[in-house]
Amino acid sequence: MPQAVEAYVEGSNFSMIDQIKRQIIYLYEEDFKKIDASGRLAAMYRAIPAQLARDVRKYRISTALGKKKSSAEDRLLYDLIDSRTVLPSYNSSDPRVSLSLTKDLDSYKLYLADTGLFVTLLFIDRPATENEIYAKLLSDKLPANLGYLYENLVAQMLAASGRELYYHTWEKEGSTHYYEVDFLLSQSEKVSAVEVKSSGIGRHESLTEFQRRYSRHLDGCYVLSQKDLDRKDGLDYLPVYMTPFLSLEGEKSLVGASSFVSVTEEEVMERLNIARENSARGKQREAESVISDMRSKYGL
Repeated sequence: MPQAVEAYVEGSNFSMIDQIKRQIIYLYEEDFKKIDASGRLAAMYRAIPAQLARDVRKYRISTALGKKKSSAEDRLLYDLIDSRTVLPSYNSSDPRVSLSLTKDLDSYKLYLADTGLFVTLLFIDRPATENEIYAKLLSDKLPANLGYLYENLVAQMLAASGRELYYHTWEKEGSTHYYEVDFLLSQSEKVSAVEVKSSGIGRHESLTEFQRRYSRHLDGCYVLSQKDLDRKDGLDYLPVYMTPFLSLEGEKSLVGASSFVSVTEEEVMERLNIARENSARGKQREAESVISDMRSKYGL
């Protein structure tokens, strides 16, 4: 999305940048019409944020199109996935086994491959998205549960790390409700479970139950949010920006079991800047020493 990035660098306000993103979405939809002139493909694409916001088990084509699904719509789904504008995440029916072998092709979620366009689609019902909305969004003052926005962001980062996306749902005993873990990651012969929160950490009943249910097959349990690094009751709490570290095969806990409790984003960035400056001055040993110290103290 170089046009939007260029506009941001040049100092354009968020409303102007949003218009550029809208133009990109309209171009996507014009390309979708070359595949399916009826507009169904574009409707399926636009429906992704709304379906994630409803917090349902899976994406429903019938809801997106307003009619009963047919085999033709199934083919459109694969056309949409092949366009690389969306990221599919499949429900693993049994995370104790290989995720790819137990993925349910009829139970899946769809995320947008670009979270910036996801934000624009959230407000596509109005002619333009005002600066005030973006300001509230960035300051976490928008009066809405934006867990699904963070979920899309995590999906994009995991996919960029080369991961296929999986999640897991199972019934609550004696209830019509269900448990759900947002993302599953294969780690050697085991699996890691990831839950995404927006602002506060809140409750994580599904992750705790997953930890109990699959303890023998579990590599780690992670809660991603805006909070700082921490560890409690066997759960690792990470800020969302550390998501790429989850895709490092065979990595141990990112928090570790040392006496250190938490580290802020500002502290991490400050130490990284010191390492970068030392490297730029040709002081490779000093730069490596800073990184090594961060690894030993914080498990990074």
